[in-house]
Amino acid sequence: MDAATFEIVADFLPGLSFILLIIFAAIWFRLRAGTSYGLLNRLYAIVIGGKEFHDSSIAEYWNERKDVERFNALFNTRAKSLKDIQHFRLWIEKHDLDSRTFTSIQRWFDFEKRKVKKLNTWQLALPFIGTFLYVLLSSPLIPLATASSALLKFKDEEQWMWVNETAASSFSYNPFRNKNSDWRISPELCSQSTFDPAEVSKQVKLQPKNVQIICNAFDDPKSTNQINEFIADQRLLWIAVVMSWLFAFNSFKEAIRRADAHRARPYLHNKLVMARLRKEPSIGSSGKASKTKEASPKIAS
Repeated sequence: MDAATFEIVADFLPGLSFILLIIFAAIWFRLRAGTSYGLLNRLYAIVIGGKEFHDSSIAEYWNERKDVERFNALFNTRAKSLKDIQHFRLWIEKHDLDSRTFTSIQRWFDFEKRKVKKLNTWQLALPFIGTFLYVLLSSPLIPLATASSALLKFKDEEQWMWVNETAASSFSYNPFRNKNSDWRISPELCSQSTFDPAEVSKQVKLQPKNVQIICNAFDDPKSTNQINEFIADQRLLWIAVVMSWLFAFNSFKEAIRRADAHRARPYLHNKLVMARLRKEPSIGSSGKASKTKEASPKIAS
């Protein structure tokens, strides 16, 4: 990279970083709060100017939306109005509930109705299965992305092999293979006076002509350049690996969230039953324990 190109890139990076930061913030607020009105308002004020609405009724409505958005962002909820927030707060205090139990499960808690949604077995299992599959799919790509050799094969051969500037060696994903069958061809082997491609081919299970091609490649700059290009292309697989890990992480988070929602149902049920029992008299007028109604409060539709 020459000096002029470096200066252009250096001048461009701050602007690109700012744009990426804005995009990331917008996505985060959207996922966290359900809206990004506040961020858009700041951006509008920077670009156009003006911070508040001139109409008092619109300004009042805007202040309410800012409170709702801030509450949703801080507590990770999906409240739609200040009334929902007030009802939720009073409901938590009235029944002596832990608000974190419900704010952590996000969409599995109906904020307006204050009910925990019921999950079936498949809904609980699917995120765990997804996590396992994402990790499983990315596992074969990791050796390729981290390798300092290119994974290649001849068109007229069945087996794959690792090849770089200093050696060609056997390749296998099987950790339980017989390692005595592993092989390695190096420039030192090719340069021996007793070197015979036919004899080596019996050990490595390659055709003699292909063994000779490997040996010739060690001294051929064009071949080594092509091998290095293949290695560079393999490094791009890190993108797929990282994407798979991100999907696996999000899937695992959803699995934990659903498991928390599954535990929140009996927790809420017991708390509401206890609250109802506290309201009803425990001793009747005859001095004997009065029967209390055992109607279970609804916690989900």
